[in-house]
Amino acid sequence: MEKLQPLVSAEIYQKLIKSGISTTVDFLITNNFELAKSIGGSTEEIEEMKLKLSKHIHKPNRIIKAIDLEPWPRLSTGCKSIDGILRKGIPVGRITEIFGCSGVGKTQFCLQLALQVQLPIDAGGLEKGAVYICTEDIFPAKRLHQLANLFKIKNNLPGIDFESSVYLKHATDIDELQKCLFSELPILLRRENIGLVIIDSIAGPFRGENTQQYITRSRDLIQIAHKLNDICEEHKLAVVCTNQVAEDIENSKTEPALGIAWSNSINYRCQILRYNDSSVREFEIIFSPDLARKKCIFYITQEGLDCKDLI
Repeated sequence: MEKLQPLVSAEIYQKLIKSGISTTVDFLITNNFELAKSIGGSTEEIEEMKLKLSKHIHKPNRIIKAIDLEPWPRLSTGCKSIDGILRKGIPVGRITEIFGCSGVGKTQFCLQLALQVQLPIDAGGLEKGAVYICTEDIFPAKRLHQLANLFKIKNNLPGIDFESSVYLKHATDIDELQKCLFSELPILLRRENIGLVIIDSIAGPFRGENTQQYITRSRDLIQIAHKLNDICEEHKLAVVCTNQVAEDIENSKTEPALGIAWSNSINYRCQILRYNDSSVREFEIIFSPDLARKKCIFYITQEGLDCKDLI
């Protein structure tokens, strides 16, 4: 946004920030009509601003370094060690998968994100709500309540009702998940200011499938992935899906469930591992379009994900 700031007034710049436009890329790809509603003015004025910005960025015969490319906006995880290897957090506008064994802390990770997204932008949040889609266990409302109260103290935000901005849906089978994503969720996204959609877990609706269901699984997965990508692009939000692991008996290892159809549909894949029976965890980037394969250590406490005693 540094490139845009000198081209507009301070008032317009602040309006852009408050409306969730955090990068020049966001500004250029956002519909002119939506921008006009957010900051005022006509669509013609918006188009003129975009033209000025484009000319400012793409100067004739200008060669730039790859490091000078503006990074994708991120949502902080609230854990410094994880943010450190993710370049400040979970990418906005992309699908991120978090996989690992049962009980490793995937849901704890997602609950923290559902609170983090509501924080101010200067605190690593997006000042937006979250949609949490459960496909397996009952939503851990008691744990969210505990974390929300601790977040108020930790971030000195006693006036924020964190729980009122987390929207819940339980979808136990493929039909319910598709109905949610294709019908119910788009309506909610048009009505509410949402910055994060969580599916915990994406593999849940596909468990216990019979042979006929198995034949259509790849088609259903691809449709769901395409819809999630459309939602990312249209609403400029982050999508996080947890995934189970399956045993690869032939190679004596565990790997994410759902196979290659799903793997080819996501942008980021990260793994959480547990160290024995302790609270210490390992977070590893498995693949990413813009990050190296790295890992870090964190642990889970009553207050959420932390790393202060490990740094």
